[in-house]
Amino acid sequence: MLRRLIIVTFAGLLGLYLCAASADNVTPDSIARPPGGALFKIQDGHHSLYLFGTIHVGAADFYPLAPALMQALEHAPALALEIDPANSAALQTAVQQYGLYPADQSLSSQLSAPLRQQLETLLEKYHIASATVARMRPWMIATLLTMQEAASDGFDSALAVDAYLANIAQQQHKPVIELEGAARQLALLGALDEHQQSLLLEDTIKEINAARSTAELSAITLCWRRGDLHGLQDMLDEMAADQSFAGRFTKEVMIDQRNPLLADRLATLLTQQDGIVAAMGILHLAGANSVPALLQQRGLKVERIF
Repeated sequence: MLRRLIIVTFAGLLGLYLCAASADNVTPDSIARPPGGALFKIQDGHHSLYLFGTIHVGAADFYPLAPALMQALEHAPALALEIDPANSAALQTAVQQYGLYPADQSLSSQLSAPLRQQLETLLEKYHIASATVARMRPWMIATLLTMQEAASDGFDSALAVDAYLANIAQQQHKPVIELEGAARQLALLGALDEHQQSLLLEDTIKEINAARSTAELSAITLCWRRGDLHGLQDMLDEMAADQSFAGRFTKEVMIDQRNPLLADRLATLLTQQDGIVAAMGILHLAGANSVPALLQQRGLKVERIF
Protein backbone atom coordinates (compact mmCIF):
# COMPACT_ATOMS: atom_id res chain seq x y z
CA MET A 1 0.00 0.00 0.00
CA LEU A 2 2.92 2.34 0.53
CA ARG A 3 3.41 3.29 -3.10
CA ARG A 4 -0.27 4.12 -3.39
CA LEU A 5 0.18 6.48 -0.47
CA ILE A 6 3.14 8.05 -2.21
CA ILE A 7 1.01 8.99 -5.19
CA VAL A 8 -1.71 10.41 -2.96
CA THR A 9 0.76 12.54 -1.01
CA PHE A 10 3.19 13.54 -3.72
CA ALA A 11 3.00 12.24 -7.24
CA GLY A 12 0.60 14.88 -8.51
CA LEU A 13 3.55 17.25 -8.51
CA LEU A 14 5.48 15.14 -10.99
CA GLY A 15 2.31 14.65 -13.00
CA LEU A 16 2.04 18.38 -13.51
CA TYR A 17 5.60 18.41 -14.86
CA LEU A 18 5.29 15.40 -17.15
CA CYS A 19 1.74 15.87 -18.36
CA ALA A 20 1.17 19.65 -18.12
CA ALA A 21 -1.89 18.71 -16.09
CA SER A 22 -5.04 20.78 -16.21
CA ALA A 23 -8.50 20.00 -14.91
CA ASP A 24 -10.32 22.58 -16.98
CA ASN A 25 -12.06 20.02 -19.19
CA VAL A 26 -14.00 18.33 -16.40
CA THR A 27 -17.70 18.04 -17.15
CA PRO A 28 -19.66 18.00 -13.87
CA ASP A 29 -22.54 15.56 -13.59
CA SER A 30 -25.70 15.68 -11.51
CA ILE A 31 -25.37 12.31 -9.73
CA ALA A 32 -25.89 12.68 -5.98
CA ARG A 33 -22.89 11.54 -3.92
CA PRO A 34 -21.19 12.31 -0.62
CA PRO A 35 -18.95 15.39 -0.74
CA GLY A 36 -15.41 14.31 -1.56
CA GLY A 37 -12.58 15.24 0.75
CA ALA A 38 -12.83 16.97 4.11
CA LEU A 39 -13.32 20.68 4.85
CA PHE A 40 -12.27 22.47 8.06
CA LYS A 41 -12.82 26.05 9.21
CA ILE A 42 -9.93 27.56 11.19
CA GLN A 43 -10.47 30.74 13.27
CA ASP A 44 -8.22 32.93 15.41
CA GLY A 45 -10.86 35.33 16.75
CA HIS A 46 -10.27 37.83 13.94
CA HIS A 47 -9.97 35.88 10.70
CA SER A 48 -11.19 32.59 9.26
CA LEU A 49 -9.46 30.16 6.90
CA TYR A 50 -10.91 27.12 5.14
CA LEU A 51 -8.75 23.99 4.85
CA PHE A 52 -9.65 21.29 2.34
CA GLY A 53 -8.15 17.83 1.88
CA THR A 54 -7.36 16.90 -1.71
CA ILE A 55 -6.09 13.89 -3.62
CA HIS A 56 -3.37 14.30 -6.25
CA VAL A 57 -4.99 12.06 -8.85
CA GLY A 58 -8.53 12.26 -10.12
CA ALA A 59 -11.44 10.98 -12.15
CA ALA A 60 -14.25 12.83 -13.89
CA ASP A 61 -16.79 11.64 -11.33
CA PHE A 62 -14.92 13.43 -8.52
CA TYR A 63 -16.70 16.55 -9.72
CA PRO A 64 -18.48 18.79 -8.96
CA LEU A 65 -16.87 19.35 -5.58
CA ALA A 66 -18.99 20.12 -2.51
CA PRO A 67 -21.03 23.36 -2.66
CA ALA A 68 -19.69 24.48 0.74
CA LEU A 69 -16.13 24.38 -0.62
CA MET A 70 -16.99 26.09 -3.88
CA GLN A 71 -18.90 28.85 -2.09
CA ALA A 72 -15.94 29.44 0.21
CA LEU A 73 -13.61 29.64 -2.79
CA GLU A 74 -15.93 32.05 -4.59
CA HIS A 75 -15.68 34.51 -1.69
CA ALA A 76 -12.01 33.84 -0.86
CA PRO A 77 -9.35 36.49 -1.55
CA ALA A 78 -6.87 33.76 -2.55
CA LEU A 79 -6.31 30.02 -2.87
CA ALA A 80 -3.36 28.40 -1.07
CA LEU A 81 -1.93 25.13 -2.43
CA GLU A 82 1.15 23.05 -1.70
CA ILE A 83 2.49 24.27 -5.04
CA ASP A 84 1.06 26.53 -7.75
CA PRO A 85 0.52 24.37 -10.87
CA ALA A 86 0.97 27.47 -13.02
CA ASN A 87 4.48 28.05 -11.66
CA SER A 88 5.98 25.80 -14.32
CA ALA A 89 9.38 27.53 -14.34
CA ALA A 90 9.98 26.76 -10.66
CA LEU A 91 8.75 23.20 -11.15
CA GLN A 92 11.03 22.59 -14.12
CA THR A 93 14.02 24.03 -12.24
CA ALA A 94 13.32 21.78 -9.24
CA VAL A 95 13.00 18.69 -11.43
CA GLN A 96 16.29 19.52 -13.12
CA GLN A 97 17.99 19.94 -9.75
CA TYR A 98 16.55 17.02 -7.81
CA GLY A 99 15.04 14.61 -10.33
CA LEU A 100 17.61 14.32 -13.14
CA TYR A 101 21.23 13.21 -13.31
CA PRO A 102 23.80 15.64 -14.72
CA ALA A 103 24.50 15.29 -18.43
CA ASP A 104 27.58 13.15 -17.80
CA GLN A 105 25.68 10.61 -15.65
CA SER A 106 22.88 8.17 -16.42
CA LEU A 107 20.54 5.79 -14.67
CA SER A 108 22.11 2.62 -16.12
CA SER A 109 25.21 2.92 -13.96
CA GLN A 110 23.19 3.26 -10.75
CA LEU A 111 20.96 0.17 -10.90
CA SER A 112 21.76 -3.50 -10.51
CA ALA A 113 21.32 -5.70 -13.58
CA PRO A 114 18.20 -7.48 -12.19
CA LEU A 115 16.55 -4.16 -11.31
CA ARG A 116 17.37 -2.74 -14.75
CA GLN A 117 15.70 -5.74 -16.36
CA GLN A 118 12.59 -5.41 -14.20
CA LEU A 119 12.41 -1.74 -15.09
CA GLU A 120 12.75 -2.44 -18.81
CA THR A 121 9.86 -4.91 -18.63
CA LEU A 122 7.57 -2.30 -17.06
CA LEU A 123 8.68 0.41 -19.47
CA GLU A 124 7.66 -1.87 -22.34
CA LYS A 125 4.32 -2.50 -20.65
CA TYR A 126 3.63 1.25 -20.49
CA HIS A 127 5.11 1.95 -23.94
CA ILE A 128 7.80 4.24 -22.50
CA ALA A 129 11.11 4.42 -24.36
CA SER A 130 14.20 3.71 -22.27
CA ALA A 131 15.68 6.99 -23.48
CA THR A 132 12.83 8.85 -21.79
CA VAL A 133 14.02 7.80 -18.33
CA ALA A 134 17.76 7.58 -19.01
CA ARG A 135 18.58 10.69 -16.96
CA MET A 136 15.81 10.36 -14.38
CA ARG A 137 16.82 9.51 -10.85
CA PRO A 138 15.27 6.30 -9.44
CA TRP A 139 12.78 8.14 -7.19
CA MET A 140 11.45 10.02 -10.20
CA ILE A 141 11.06 6.81 -12.20
CA ALA A 142 9.26 5.19 -9.26
CA THR A 143 6.81 8.07 -9.25
CA LEU A 144 6.36 7.87 -13.03
CA LEU A 145 5.63 4.14 -12.85
CA THR A 146 3.13 4.72 -10.04
CA MET A 147 1.37 7.35 -12.14
CA GLN A 148 1.23 5.00 -15.13
CA GLU A 149 -0.24 2.22 -13.01
CA ALA A 150 -2.78 4.64 -11.55
CA ALA A 151 -3.77 5.63 -15.08
CA SER A 152 -4.36 1.98 -15.93
CA ASP A 153 -6.69 1.87 -12.89
CA GLY A 154 -8.70 4.76 -14.31
CA PHE A 155 -7.13 7.65 -12.36
CA ASP A 156 -5.52 10.66 -14.03
CA SER A 157 -3.13 13.28 -12.63
CA ALA A 158 -4.65 15.72 -15.14
CA LEU A 159 -7.90 15.48 -13.15
CA ALA A 160 -6.23 16.00 -9.78
CA VAL A 161 -8.30 17.99 -7.29
CA ASP A 162 -5.46 20.49 -6.76
CA ALA A 163 -5.32 21.27 -10.49
CA TYR A 164 -9.11 21.63 -10.58
CA LEU A 165 -9.10 24.15 -7.75
CA ALA A 166 -6.21 26.07 -9.28
CA ASN A 167 -8.12 26.33 -12.54
CA ILE A 168 -11.22 27.64 -10.75
CA ALA A 169 -9.10 30.23 -8.95
CA GLN A 170 -7.60 31.33 -12.25
CA GLN A 171 -11.06 31.71 -13.77
CA GLN A 172 -12.06 33.84 -10.78
CA HIS A 173 -8.85 35.91 -11.08
CA LYS A 174 -7.66 34.92 -7.63
CA PRO A 175 -3.98 34.59 -6.71
CA VAL A 176 -2.59 31.17 -5.82
CA ILE A 177 -0.31 31.14 -2.78
CA GLU A 178 2.30 28.38 -2.48
CA LEU A 179 2.43 26.73 0.93
CA GLU A 180 5.66 24.90 0.08
CA GLY A 181 6.75 25.22 -3.53
CA ALA A 182 8.26 22.71 -5.92
CA ALA A 183 11.85 23.07 -4.72
CA ARG A 184 11.00 22.35 -1.08
CA GLN A 185 8.89 19.33 -2.01
CA LEU A 186 11.32 17.76 -4.46
CA ALA A 187 14.25 18.37 -2.13
CA LEU A 188 12.75 15.75 0.20
CA LEU A 189 13.17 13.07 -2.46
CA GLY A 190 16.37 14.54 -3.82
CA ALA A 191 17.91 14.08 -0.37
CA LEU A 192 17.68 10.28 -0.69
CA ASP A 193 20.99 8.62 -1.47
CA GLU A 194 21.38 6.26 -4.44
CA HIS A 195 20.79 3.14 -2.35
CA GLN A 196 17.60 4.54 -0.82
CA GLN A 197 16.31 5.61 -4.22
CA SER A 198 17.00 2.14 -5.62
CA LEU A 199 15.07 0.62 -2.71
CA LEU A 200 12.11 2.88 -3.48
CA LEU A 201 12.19 1.93 -7.16
CA GLU A 202 12.58 -1.77 -6.38
CA ASP A 203 9.66 -1.76 -3.94
CA THR A 204 7.49 0.13 -6.43
CA ILE A 205 8.18 -2.41 -9.16
CA LYS A 206 7.46 -5.31 -6.81
CA GLU A 207 4.11 -3.86 -5.84
CA ILE A 208 3.08 -3.21 -9.44
CA ASN A 209 4.09 -6.74 -10.45
CA ALA A 210 2.16 -8.20 -7.50
CA ALA A 211 -1.03 -6.66 -8.97
CA ARG A 212 -2.11 -5.12 -5.66
CA SER A 213 -2.33 -1.58 -6.93
CA THR A 214 -5.95 -1.50 -8.08
CA ALA A 215 -7.46 -2.47 -4.73
CA GLU A 216 -5.04 -0.31 -2.76
CA LEU A 217 -5.55 2.87 -4.76
CA SER A 218 -9.29 2.25 -4.81
CA ALA A 219 -9.29 2.02 -1.00
CA ILE A 220 -7.54 5.36 -0.66
CA THR A 221 -9.75 7.14 -3.16
CA LEU A 222 -12.80 5.66 -1.45
CA CYS A 223 -11.63 7.24 1.82
CA TRP A 224 -11.29 10.56 -0.01
CA ARG A 225 -14.71 10.26 -1.60
CA ARG A 226 -16.27 9.60 1.82
CA GLY A 227 -14.10 12.03 3.74
CA ASP A 228 -13.09 9.07 5.91
CA LEU A 229 -10.26 10.46 8.03
CA HIS A 230 -10.46 7.45 10.37
CA GLY A 231 -9.76 5.12 7.46
CA LEU A 232 -6.81 7.28 6.43
CA GLN A 233 -5.54 7.25 10.02
CA ASP A 234 -5.57 3.45 9.89
CA MET A 235 -3.29 3.67 6.84
CA LEU A 236 -0.95 6.04 8.67
CA ASP A 237 -0.86 3.66 11.63
CA GLU A 238 0.02 0.85 9.23
CA MET A 239 2.92 2.90 7.92
CA ALA A 240 4.11 3.66 11.44
CA ALA A 241 4.31 -0.08 12.10
CA ASP A 242 6.01 -0.82 8.78
CA GLN A 243 9.76 -1.46 9.07
CA SER A 244 10.51 -0.97 5.38
CA PHE A 245 12.46 2.04 4.16
CA ALA A 246 9.55 3.21 2.02
CA GLY A 247 7.14 2.98 4.94
CA ARG A 248 9.34 5.00 7.27
CA PHE A 249 10.12 7.59 4.63
CA THR A 250 6.49 8.12 3.68
CA LYS A 251 5.27 8.45 7.26
CA GLU A 252 8.20 10.23 8.92
CA VAL A 253 9.27 12.57 6.10
CA MET A 254 6.45 13.02 3.63
CA ILE A 255 3.76 13.35 6.32
CA ASP A 256 5.12 14.02 9.82
CA GLN A 257 8.02 16.26 8.81
CA ARG A 258 5.89 18.42 6.54
CA ASN A 259 2.84 18.84 8.80
CA PRO A 260 4.39 21.39 11.23
CA LEU A 261 5.67 23.48 8.33
CA LEU A 262 2.27 23.43 6.64
CA ALA A 263 0.59 24.37 9.93
CA ASP A 264 3.02 27.28 10.34
CA ARG A 265 2.18 28.59 6.87
CA LEU A 266 -1.55 28.39 7.51
CA ALA A 267 -1.27 30.11 10.88
CA THR A 268 0.64 32.95 9.22
CA LEU A 269 -1.90 33.28 6.40
CA LEU A 270 -4.70 33.36 8.96
CA THR A 271 -3.24 36.52 10.49
CA GLN A 272 -2.90 38.23 7.11
CA GLN A 273 -6.23 37.82 5.32
CA ASP A 274 -9.76 36.66 6.04
CA GLY A 275 -11.46 33.83 4.16
CA ILE A 276 -8.50 32.25 2.37
CA VAL A 277 -9.15 28.70 1.09
CA ALA A 278 -6.20 26.35 1.52
CA ALA A 279 -5.97 22.83 0.08
CA MET A 280 -3.46 20.04 0.63
CA GLY A 281 -3.28 16.25 0.42
CA ILE A 282 -5.92 14.74 2.68
CA LEU A 283 -3.42 12.57 4.57
CA HIS A 284 -2.16 15.79 6.16
CA LEU A 285 -5.60 16.17 7.74
CA ALA A 286 -5.74 12.78 9.47
CA GLY A 287 -4.44 11.73 12.86
CA ALA A 288 -3.16 13.15 16.13
CA ASN A 289 -0.27 14.95 14.41
CA SER A 290 -2.36 16.28 11.52
CA VAL A 291 -2.36 19.90 10.41
CA PRO A 292 -5.79 20.58 11.98
CA ALA A 293 -4.62 19.02 15.25
CA LEU A 294 -1.44 21.12 15.27
CA LEU A 295 -3.46 24.28 14.62
CA GLN A 296 -5.81 23.40 17.45
CA GLN A 297 -2.83 22.92 19.76
CA ARG A 298 -1.92 26.55 19.02
CA GLY A 299 -5.22 27.63 20.53
CA LEU A 300 -7.01 28.18 17.23
CA LYS A 301 -10.63 27.16 16.81
CA VAL A 302 -10.85 24.18 14.44
CA GLU A 303 -14.26 23.07 13.16
CA ARG A 304 -14.94 20.32 10.64
CA ILE A 305 -17.62 21.38 8.17
CA PHE A 306 -17.82 18.05 6.33
